[in-house]
Parts: sequence; C-alpha cells; structure tokens
Amino acid sequence: MGWGGGLGGLQKNSGGSQGGLECLGGPGAVWGRCPPPVQQPPELTEAPPEQLVVFPSDDAVLKCAASGNPPVQFRWTRDGRPFPSPSLSPAELAGVSVSPGGGTLVINASLAGRLQGRFRCEATNALGTALSPESRVIAETPPQWPKEKVTPVQVEEGDPVVLPCEPPPSAVPPRIYWLNSRIVHIAQDARVSMGQDGFLYFANAQVGDSHPDYICHAHYLGPRTIIQKEPLVLRVTPSNSVKSRPPRLVVPRDPQPTHVALRGETLVLECIAEGLPTPWVWWRRLNAPLPPGRAVLDNFNHTLRLLNVSEADDGDYECAATNGLGTARRSHRVTEHWAVGLNRVSGGRAYPGPGRRLDCQVGGKPRPRVSWSLNGVPIDELPDPGRRTLRDGALILSRLEPNDSMVAQCEASNSHGRLLANAFVYVVELPVQILTPDSALYTVVENQTAFLHCRAFGAPAPTPALQDDRAFAFTNGSLRLGRRRPLGGASACTRAVAHSNASVSARLDVRAATRIEVPPQSVTAKKGETVTFTCGATWDPGLEPRGLLWLRDGSPVLESADSDKFSVAGDTLTVAGVDYPDQGRFRCRAWTRLDAAEAEAELRVVGRPGPVQDVQVREPSERQVRLSWTPGEEHNSPVEKFVVEQEEGIFSPGRFEEVLTVPGVQPWAQLALSPYGRYRFRVLAVNGYGRGEPSAPSATVSTDPAAPERYPMGVKGEGNETNNLVITWQVRGHFGGIWGILGGFRGPGGIWGAWDGFGGSWGDFGGFGVPRGIFWGFGETPPVPLVYPENVGVEILNSTSVRVTWSLSRASSDLRGHLRGYRVLYWRDGWVGEHPRPPGSPEPPPQPGALTVPGEAGGALLGALQPWSRYRLQVLVFNGRGAGPPSAEIRFHTPEGVPGPPEELRVERLGDTALSLEWRRPRHPNGVLSGFVLQYRLQNQSEEGIPMEILFPPGTLNTTLARLEPRGRYRLELRARTRVGEGFLGWGDLGVTPVPPPVLPVLGTVGFGEVGEDFTELRWTLAQPQANIEFEVEYMSKTTEEPWRSSGRANSSLGRYRLGDLRPGTSYRVQFVGRNHSGERVAFWESEVHTNGTLLPRPAGGFATEGWFIGFVSAAVLLLLLLLILCFIKRSKGGKYSVKDKEDTQVDSEARPMKDETFGEYRDGEEKASGSSGRSLGAAGAALGSDDSLAGYGGSADVQFNEDGSFIGQYSGARGTAAGSSGPASPSAAAPLD
Repeated sequence: MGWGGGLGGLQKNSGGSQGGLECLGGPGAVWGRCPPPVQQPPELTEAPPEQLVVFPSDDAVLKCAASGNPPVQFRWTRDGRPFPSPSLSPAELAGVSVSPGGGTLVINASLAGRLQGRFRCEATNALGTALSPESRVIAETPPQWPKEKVTPVQVEEGDPVVLPCEPPPSAVPPRIYWLNSRIVHIAQDARVSMGQDGFLYFANAQVGDSHPDYICHAHYLGPRTIIQKEPLVLRVTPSNSVKSRPPRLVVPRDPQPTHVALRGETLVLECIAEGLPTPWVWWRRLNAPLPPGRAVLDNFNHTLRLLNVSEADDGDYECAATNGLGTARRSHRVTEHWAVGLNRVSGGRAYPGPGRRLDCQVGGKPRPRVSWSLNGVPIDELPDPGRRTLRDGALILSRLEPNDSMVAQCEASNSHGRLLANAFVYVVELPVQILTPDSALYTVVENQTAFLHCRAFGAPAPTPALQDDRAFAFTNGSLRLGRRRPLGGASACTRAVAHSNASVSARLDVRAATRIEVPPQSVTAKKGETVTFTCGATWDPGLEPRGLLWLRDGSPVLESADSDKFSVAGDTLTVAGVDYPDQGRFRCRAWTRLDAAEAEAELRVVGRPGPVQDVQVREPSERQVRLSWTPGEEHNSPVEKFVVEQEEGIFSPGRFEEVLTVPGVQPWAQLALSPYGRYRFRVLAVNGYGRGEPSAPSATVSTDPAAPERYPMGVKGEGNETNNLVITWQVRGHFGGIWGILGGFRGPGGIWGAWDGFGGSWGDFGGFGVPRGIFWGFGETPPVPLVYPENVGVEILNSTSVRVTWSLSRASSDLRGHLRGYRVLYWRDGWVGEHPRPPGSPEPPPQPGALTVPGEAGGALLGALQPWSRYRLQVLVFNGRGAGPPSAEIRFHTPEGVPGPPEELRVERLGDTALSLEWRRPRHPNGVLSGFVLQYRLQNQSEEGIPMEILFPPGTLNTTLARLEPRGRYRLELRARTRVGEGFLGWGDLGVTPVPPPVLPVLGTVGFGEVGEDFTELRWTLAQPQANIEFEVEYMSKTTEEPWRSSGRANSSLGRYRLGDLRPGTSYRVQFVGRNHSGERVAFWESEVHTNGTLLPRPAGGFATEGWFIGFVSAAVLLLLLLLILCFIKRSKGGKYSVKDKEDTQVDSEARPMKDETFGEYRDGEEKASGSSGRSLGAAGAALGSDDSLAGYGGSADVQFNEDGSFIGQYSGARGTAAGSSGPASPSAAAPLD
C-alpha cells in the first residue's frame, strides 16, 4: 500500500462521486464487484459415539456430518478397511446404507452381530480429508441366566454367609437388586449388605434369616431387561453355643488392594467384614485428613466414595472394622490418573510463502502418545518433501505453497482412552481489492490528528509502500497525519501484492478550531443573591451549524416559562435568587460539527449553618449528663463552635439559657446538673456567617432533691433600731424544699449566739460577726469530691492484663479535701461473642472488681483478668470522706489465651485392647477452640514409652483407643487448643489400668421373643458394651414342686437363647445365674413365661394312692377270680346235647328260600337281629354296583366331579365286610363295629 500527493483528512464526506455496484452477498461486498465463492476444507459437525452396543432388535446407526465447500463426500472404514467392502454378499450389501446427502451409516439389525468392529467416518472434498474418532460397535444377545442346580445354603447361627449373584457379563454392567418371591427388597443394614460385586454378605447369620427365596435380580439398561437368578435357600440352624469372634474382612479379598482413580470421576473403596457382634466400619486417610465435602460414606460405612477425584487424592486410605473383640484393618493404595485431554488444534487460513505451526496440546497420566496424519494418512506413510517437521508434539510446515491445503489429524492416546482432533490448513491466494471508495473527502480542524482510510482485501495481505516522512501508515491501510494547520490537498493510496496492485485517492480540508476567548469565572455568593456567568467564544466562519450550550453538573441548563431561576441571553447565564441546591459546576460549550471547546466555573452558596440533628441524652446521673448530637449542614463555611442551651422546667419553664460552648469539632458536651431539677437541652451551630437554627429539644432529664452544696451569697447584717439586727442573703442554686436558715452571731465578748428561721430581732449589741450556713430537709452533705477523672484510657498488655490511664483537670477546690487516691471499678460482662444478658434477667448483676491506687497517680496496672472476655470499667477519685462521681464508662475486651482444662474426662474399658474416652468442653475456653490434643503412652518400670498424639476437631467430645496392649498401664493427657496454643492438662498425670473383665453382664432390656408349645426364645440387649460374658439359664415349673434345672450356658454378645424341653400349656419361672467376683452364684434376672398348647391330664392324687385302698381292691379282684373258676367248672359238668340236632338246625337255615328276588339274611347264632339286617343291606347295595364302581373309594355322598370330569373325593380309611360277602362294604359300614 502507498499514499502519495497532498496530506490531510479526518472526516469522510459521502458525495455523489461515490458510485458502484453493491453485492447482495453481505459482508463480502467489494466496490464494483462481488468476491468469488469462499472455499472451505471439510469440518466435522457430528461424529459417531465412542462405543455403541446394539441388540438383535436394534439397527446400528452411526451418525456423521460435516461442512465444507466444495460439497463433502463421505466414506467409512471398518477395522481399517473400506466399508462396505466388495467381499460382502448381496444380502449383506442390501442391509448396509448411507444416508443420501449425509454420512450417517445404518446397519440392519440382522447384520449387526456379524459386522461388529471399529468404524471410522471420512469426510473429503478438494481441500482435504477430515476423520472422526473410532467408534466400536458391539452386538449383544439378550442376557439369560444359565440353568444351574441350586443347593440350599445351611449354616449354624452366628456363622458368616455369602450369597453369590454373578449375572451374565455385558458391555454395560447391570444394576443388582436382592428381592424375595413377593418382590420385596431384602432388608439391609450393618449386618446384611450387598457389595459392589452384587453378592449379599451376612456378617453373622440369625435364625430369622432363614428363607427359601433369596433372589438376585439383574437390570440391564441397554435392552431394558430384568432377569433373575434361581431362588437361593438359606437355612440357619439355631444354636446355644454361639461364640463371639473378632472381625475379619471378606472384602476386599486382596490383602493389599490398589486402585487407579481417573481425575474428575468418582472412586469407590469398599470394606465388608464378618464377626460377632456385628462389626462397624470406619475410614481414615493415612497421614492426611479425608477430603472435606468430597468423601461420602455409603452402605452403612462399608463404602467410601471420593467425588471429583483430583491429584491431591493420591495416597493410602485405611478401613477398620471393630466390634469390641478386636479390629481388622485393610489399606487401599490410590493412584490418580487422568484420561487424555486434547485442546483444539490450531489451524485456519494461510498464505503462500510463510510457514505454519500446528500445536497439539495434550495432557494425561500416563503421558499420552501423539501421532499425526494428513488427510487421513499417517504422516509416516507419506513421502517427505523436506518441509514437514515434528517437534515436541507439534507439526511445523515451512514454505507453504498454493497446493498445500490439507486437513491434519492429531490423535493422542494412553491406557485410559484416545482422542482425535482435525485442523485444516487452507492456503489462499487472491488479487488485491480496495474496499474504500475513491476520491473521498476528509474535513479536519487545525491542530488535530487526521486519519485517511484505505481498506483493502487480498491474499497474502497487501503491503504498504509509504514514501512520506510526515505521516504514519498502519498495516490495515489507514494513514495518520499529525496536527495540521489550515491547509488541504489530495492524497493517493496504493495497495499491492506479488501479482496485483490497486490505488484510490482522497482530499483533505482543514478548518480553524473553535475557541473560548472569555471563560466564565467561579463565584461564591450568599443565599438569595443573583449571579451572572459570561462565556465568549469564536468559530470558523465556514462551519455550520454551531452554537453555545450551558450545562450544570453535566446536565443542560434550560429556561422555563414558569420560572425565572435561569435565563440565557447571548453569551451570558443569569441565576436569580441562588439557594443551596443551585450550587455546582457550570460549563459553557461552544460547538461545531467538527469540534467543541469548553470552559467551567463553580458556584458556591454560603450561609449560616443548618440546625443540629439528633440530640441525645446519654449517661444521666444525679449531678451530670452527657449530650451528643449530629452536626447539620455547614453551607460551605465550617462550624466554629456549638452552643448548648438549657431549660429548667421547674423554676424557669419555657426559657432556654446558654450554659456551655464547645469547639466545632466536638459533637458532644458534659454538663453539670443541680438536684431537684427537670431539664431539656438544645444545640445550635455557629460559623462565620452567624448562628444557625437551634435543634429540637432533647428528652427531659429529672434529678432528685439533695442537700445543698453552696453557702448563701451576699450575707449582710444591719440594724434599723438600737435593739435589732436585720440579716439578708441570697440562696445559690436549688436543692429541694427549704426548711429554714440556720445563723449565728458573736458579740464583743466572744460569746456566740444562734438563731434560726427566715429573720428575727435581738437586743442592743455593739458589733457583730455574722457566720453563714444553710440546712435543708436532708441533713448535711458529706464533703466528698465533686470532680471525676477524665481522659480515661485502656491499653491491652496481654490476655490477662491491661494498663488504665486517666487525668484530673478540675480545680482543687472540687476535691473538697485532701486527695487520698483513685479507685478503679471493673465488671466482666461475659465471653467475647456471647449474647449479652437480656434486661430483667433473674440472675443478679455481676459484682464489680475494685483496684485502689493510693496518692496522686495517672494510671495503674489491672491484672488477673479473664482472657477473651468483655469488660467495662470506671475510675473514681476519693478523699478522706468518700469517693466522688465515676468517670465515663470504658468498654474493652481481652484477647484470646490458652484454654482451661477439659471437664469430666471419663474412661471406659471396651475390651482387652480398647478404651472409650469421653469429655466435655473446658469451663473456661478463653477463646475460640480450634480442637483437642490427646497424648497417650504405655508406661513400664524401665522407661516411658513414646507418646502417641491424636488431634480432634472442636466438635469432637469422645473417641475410642484401639489396638492397645492387653493389661497395660497408660498415661493420658488431654488438652484443648486455641489459636494462641494448647491449654492446661485435662487429667493431669493420670494412670489408666484396664479393669478386669466383668463377670456379670449389665442388661438393658430382657424379654421373650417367640413362645411355642415346648420352647421359648429369650432376647436381651446390653446396657453397656460387654462381650463374651457367659451365664447359665435356669428354669422351673410353677405347677409342680421341683427344683431349678439348668438349660445351658448363654453368651451376652449373642443377645438370644432358645430354652427347650418344656411342656405345653405350663407356666415356668426363668432366671439368669452368673458368678460375681467372689465366685458366688448370683441370680441377676428372673421372669415368668407360659407355654402354648394344652396340658396333658395326669392322675390326680387322693385316697386312690393310699395303701389300704390298693389292698382292698386287690382282695376283691382275687375273690372274683375264684368265683369265675368255680362257675366254669360247674358248667363243664352240666347236661349233654346232640350234634346232629345242631347241624340240622343249620341246614334248615341255609335251605330257607329267598322271597321277592332279594338276598336272604345271614344270621349268626350270636348276632342280634338288627345287626344282621344292617349287614345284609350293605351287601345288597354292593351287589347292585359294578366292579368299577367308585363306591369302593368312599360313600356316594363324597363323590364329586369338576366341570372337566376330574374326580374329587376322599378315600375311606377302613371298609368293613360281612362274613361271606364278596363286594365292598357300603358307606354305612365304613366304620368297624365293636
């Protein structure tokens, strides 16, 4: 670019010579032509995901979109080879498609399983090729749990249990739930919990855990499927011999687990323990605290989550499980890594000739490996033209040529992933075009800098060619001209590149500058005066429009028709009747379209000061009061003094009199009052222009009556006759109701006489000496001092001492005697930051401390104060008769100190190796507590052990010391801390010896759980932690006289005992029996229980058990036997009968014919008729039925059929048959006869 010809120009005038064609393309418009379409290398706007999991019912859709000019063409690769490949069958090719006009790849669901792999999208046009990151396509089948034979899990009560889950693997891990067959979640707590692996862990099994339906459910989010494992059966056998055991960690299984945590993500550490009693888990970070706000405990403390992992989280984390019997620990080593981080690679348009550097800024741990590709081809596979260099991960291109346009890819990878970024280099070469119109006119005033513009477009950027030392050309084509005088001329601009050039011309017109010849002058005026400002200005005669404008504090001054406050006439501004709101800075501005000139003046309005505000009465007492106020407006004249006026409402109401004057810098005053008065006060300010208006009267202050303090004035005695004396006086002040005047006189002989009243007359005397005196209704006032110390100050020396200083400036006559010393009174109002005690509190006010300082002194050292406390003090002066009024109250607080000892340190033994400590905050914290320090060490006879130190935050008031030496003796030292340091010992020189284990457990609640017919279950809780204390369970029946029987031994840690071998429906007494320290058997609990069921009958006692009754019955039975024997003998010797007759009788009976085609009756000689008839009917019923009849399975009334013909009935348990019958018995004969 170059400028030639005359120099000048600031403002461009658009004239008719500026013609040309406008391009409708917007910002690319160039005078006279439109630029050609801009080419753009391909740039990806949408890329496929890093991983895509598809299922048989889903198509694989990989999206890819890009922008560019010329239009972009899309290609896909699979595992580094073009896709679709010619090796695919026609059916497979039909199932693969790319969206028309775009790059989205769609693979049919039926082919996704065979065509899974790593896919990449390529977007190409004439300027290069852009690549997408690799996308891994994974095809999965719907998850199914393999068939397996489930074996019941059977354990004894108290044993640990692990129920496995092991769902089918998937690219996206499923969510695990444990439910029962009723779709109810398995209750979890510190004893039963699910691990990160999905297993269900029982720290110790209980009888209530027995269930046949522990079902593991796996929820797969991808296919939206929930599958369940075969139900697991858990059987827990009750046992009364359960033994407590220390904790054992079952998760993690690795004795030294290590974890790699990715920065910004969440790390999960897990510890699950088994033991009895149930262990509780706690976490800590070795050598550092857990990160606050980012460490979260879940799953009943079994899981520690570290949120938003950072580099500072590297280290060891320890979990500990304890249950009073021991502690199990496991340390987790955490190493922080971070995935690849890749900033956008710098690229863009370039021009032929200079080089270009492409920086690929990456980060990660481990350090990523960086590789470069050009248009999708690795740089190692391209021929090297000698103009490409790799340095520190950056690609350096030197000596660009027009055909070097490309798209470069930077790919960074480490063990946690990979990232890819595209950067295009577009080498552009365009002819120069000047965008500024030709023959532009610039107008400028003298002594101003002019800028002539010459905007141009071209590639590479056009270079200037300046040959004038009086101007400076910018790289954008603008020309800067220094301060110019009134002249003008023409200039030319030339812009050129290697292969083209162009030029335009411009004209410069220089005008005279606007000036203020007569500036306005500042004015100080009294309120109500009229002020005039004058401003004379000159302009260039050829510049129009122009004018003069007045402004006040930046806002234009305008005339108003309804007010004559401001009036403008030519170059003058008049302000009438100035008032305080009118003051400010007035500015006149002379302006043209090219420049402006300004001048400023200030108007100050002065006057008497404004009224004083907010008069307050403070610290009123019997003889003095303190006033304070807020000064009013000074009105541009400083206040010289304040005048205090007083109204006495009893003797001169409504009349204010001037009583005191204080300097203008002192907005307070101390006033002396007289007894028996009612006062109001007002204050007015005075400056150089007079007195201001008085303030509003203050609140009324009343004083009580008191004895007089002043003698009467003007006491005179004069006789008007030879035998009298008239005495007159004036009372100074008012002190209450006057009772009288006490006077005395002394004659020439030196003898005193006395009188009282308000007047009197006596005999003829020569000369009189008249004393003076007044007495009042309150008696004489003791001559105590009237003065009080002033300028009282406090200097803080340390947390318990301060230095108090004062001065005594009143007249010595106000001491009313000899100065004996000073007295410092001080009160403690509480701790710093503590809420003050509300008014009317029932607590008595604090008693002041006193420090007496004898003689004349100006200060004293006040010690033995409480640190971190609020104090107030006053100083009094005293003489031989008493102390005078106190000084003004001074408030201060002492700094922090070391705290006092902690309160009530209590130590309790939890086991052979654990102690529990509990304490309270110090009674005297002496500051803000920052924590507690506990030191403990093991002592022996040879030397003291190395002390162990633990720091606690201020809110912690208890802890547990574990892993101690069994039966060891320890020394504990507990101190509180503030910012100043550590305080006093909380327990001094304490020796702690673990007490011997208790022999009797301390039970909290005891009750009966389940009660059956022959058993009951006892349940209890411990009132304090006690483990493995055994005792006996004894019982006895209440319905029989039997002694106590032992059922077995129970363990206190188990919390339950099953008492068996009981009788149904029986009441029992149950007791727990142990041995005390002396070895004696002691019953420490007893109760009653009644079993379910019915009591079996037992023979009742009575005379049946007596011996005589048994002998009598035995004799009767023996006699009866003898009689029977005799009877049988006699019968055997009786008459004879014919066998033939007997047989005939039987034949006749068998030959008897049947009537009415019915079965004949069969009758035994010894059967009854009714019995034989019933048997016959039964036989007949059976004969009428077929062999397949259902009557054989029961009565006909019991036979039922469903709608589908299925049989419903009951089988008869016994079917009797008559002798000689062949069919089954009838229902009426189902029960056997006796």
